[in-house]
Amino acid sequence: MQNPFLSRFAAALCLLLPSFAGAQAIHIPATAQESPTLPVPGNLRIPFNWPSIAIAPADAGSPTLVKWSAQELPPGETIRLRLVTALDSREPLLLEIRIPSDSEPLENINFNFAPVFQFGEISLTRAQATRVLAEGIVITRTVGKAPFHIFGPAPDGKATPALIQPHLMVAGETDPWAEYLTRLEGLDTIQPFGWMEGSLLDGVWDLSKISPNRKFAQGYSDRIDLYLRGDELIYEDPKSRPADGRVCGIEDSLPFAAIARTRPEHPSIQIAVDFWKKHRRSSGFAEGCIQDGGMCSAEGAYTVGYPLMYIAALRNDPQLTALALDQFRLRKKLLVDDDGGIWLRNSNGRRTMKNWARGVTWYYLGLIRGIVEAPEGTDTTDLRAEAVRVMEFVLLHQQENGLWRNLFDIPTQTVDTSGSSGIAAALAIGANEGILPEKARAAAQKTKDGLTAYLTADGLLSHGTPSNRSPEAQSNRRVIFPVGMGLAAQLLAALEE
Repeated sequence: MQNPFLSRFAAALCLLLPSFAGAQAIHIPATAQESPTLPVPGNLRIPFNWPSIAIAPADAGSPTLVKWSAQELPPGETIRLRLVTALDSREPLLLEIRIPSDSEPLENINFNFAPVFQFGEISLTRAQATRVLAEGIVITRTVGKAPFHIFGPAPDGKATPALIQPHLMVAGETDPWAEYLTRLEGLDTIQPFGWMEGSLLDGVWDLSKISPNRKFAQGYSDRIDLYLRGDELIYEDPKSRPADGRVCGIEDSLPFAAIARTRPEHPSIQIAVDFWKKHRRSSGFAEGCIQDGGMCSAEGAYTVGYPLMYIAALRNDPQLTALALDQFRLRKKLLVDDDGGIWLRNSNGRRTMKNWARGVTWYYLGLIRGIVEAPEGTDTTDLRAEAVRVMEFVLLHQQENGLWRNLFDIPTQTVDTSGSSGIAAALAIGANEGILPEKARAAAQKTKDGLTAYLTADGLLSHGTPSNRSPEAQSNRRVIFPVGMGLAAQLLAALEE
């Protein structure tokens, strides 16, 4: 009889060790820059003190020059020039990219309403890339006035990952899933503290548990170390303002599940618990709901209910367990309508954004993970019934390629890889834990297969809906959004268990 442990190990080994069918992608970071003297405003901060480059406001007449060291362009026909945001953007923002000796731009990069660590890229021919290496690029902002920085070259070559610096990506024939896993081993996909980085931390942790590759466990620890300095919690809020030692909102509280897994005594966990208790609505509409202001959100199922349940079990605290259960039950009451649709938000009775894929993810993934983490003996019968109901609901809307449209009910909407990854992760985890029937796993596998078409040559997940901070989150604009990679990692790990 085959040893089940060895079978699982072999399956994990097959998935989680790179295939040698193709060469690895190469990343060539920039080495120098000349930019306007525009310091970061005193009330804002660049994460981790990594080097950044100022981009002058539109019509300021002060372009930025980024250069590379003299070198040969490696082989490969797939070439991308990438920049990554270092300050939050809350306005339309467009960067024109050109080679210094050309009058016409190569292309524009759209950073409209972009959070920190948002990737932007343009495709280059080999001839164009060769000239970029020789001459560099000129960056001019044509739309946008607010202070704005991108991450810059790292002088010591050690601090900022190459993928976060301005860089050229050059690839031939690669294994996109092997590349994807490599991107998750270190800090290439680091995100702002909160729901973004929390999604990645959960995914990297899950991979570390089923993989013989120890780099995932080290990467998990390295990511947390960026935000914890001894007993201190150090990070920026969603608007790039320092938020050290506190929780700014319910969406920021997801990573405390990750912290508690390996550092259960860290003082920041109590900061989170105190925040949750303080933000529990004490009376009136949505009484008992932990929320920001008057808004009950689907995000709170994943960013509050699930980490609260994990910490409740860790501390063997019945009061925290009851508080966590309330978060799922109240959200079912306030966010699910008579047709079974799931709304992103309910602000004192007014619902908005029905069946938005990433909103469904927050509701469903939080619910599933909350059930999994509930202490032994906790009655979750009603929550399990809701998990099965949601499964049937999302399967009705799954597209032929295994993914889900950004807004389920609008046929003109294209798929969203981030929301699709999260929904499928919930299905796969639910199947593993006996919460859902086996057809949930089959649907999740279909999603994983469908995601392959949206991986870049170096394993970044493209075609994700932008951060929900403007109407563009309900449009067909799509970006490389690393949050989706964390959700996809949760999916991959669950499929291999």
